[in-house]
Amino acid sequence: MITHVAEAGEQRGRVVLWMGGANDPQETAIEAAFRLAQAFQAEVESLFVADHQLFDLAALPFAREIPLSGRGSRHLTVDGLARQMKAHASALQRRVLAQAHAADVRAQARIVRAEPVHALAEACARNGPWNVVTMGMPVRRGGGTSLADLFATVHATTGVVVAGPKARRTSGPVIAVVDDLERTMPMMRAARRIAAATESEARLCLLDRAQGHDGWLEGQVRLALGASPAVALDVVDMGLESPRSVAQTMRRQGAGFVIARFGGLLVRDEEDVAPLAEILEGPLFLVR
Repeated sequence: MITHVAEAGEQRGRVVLWMGGANDPQETAIEAAFRLAQAFQAEVESLFVADHQLFDLAALPFAREIPLSGRGSRHLTVDGLARQMKAHASALQRRVLAQAHAADVRAQARIVRAEPVHALAEACARNGPWNVVTMGMPVRRGGGTSLADLFATVHATTGVVVAGPKARRTSGPVIAVVDDLERTMPMMRAARRIAAATESEARLCLLDRAQGHDGWLEGQVRLALGASPAVALDVVDMGLESPRSVAQTMRRQGAGFVIARFGGLLVRDEEDVAPLAEILEGPLFLVR
């Protein structure tokens, strides 16, 4: 497992900021993309994906557009939708590029009409193996895109960053959640790089599978860290806690980024992502 983003100029990857649809952007998620780029000296590609399924729907003869006021409706056409989407995407991309300039991060912007996961897979494959996808829209329960599909289809990515609708910070302790000893060092290195970029503290949260095992586990992690600088370390007995209670503790600690394995003890599957993101006040960085 590599929790990494390629540096600018390496031509091996970048932070891909996924924008799209009619959803309002999640400003904390966008900020997270630039924080990651700063941490790894990486570039950002802001990719606005206009989902082709929307245009298929607009082509149906009975398609109607209802304004935000909810009053009345009008006939929806493919050309009309294309004009609206282009105007929305262009305005959004200008804002993103202005934020990139302010953050001193090299960035480019593209607008494509495609199926989102396939567009992301193509973008990441073109850039190289070490990409991180940041979802620029808030992750919600029952959202349209499956993160499991994203991980299965977008092979040239080391992780995906999401944020809930109420996320509001990228600063604060960067907490690496470890449930496999072999992941300790790469997770810790990533946490330290992000913490340095956000002027925060890096912490480890060890999730223990077996009761009474925590003292041994902590000792093994301390051995793995070796001569590394001292790090705050918490051990959590998952026989007594749940993923949500762990997330609530992290929120009380003022966590900024939380780094966790997708399919691990904290984020076991797709169903865990949105509820945890709703609890956390910072981005959730999901790694393979």
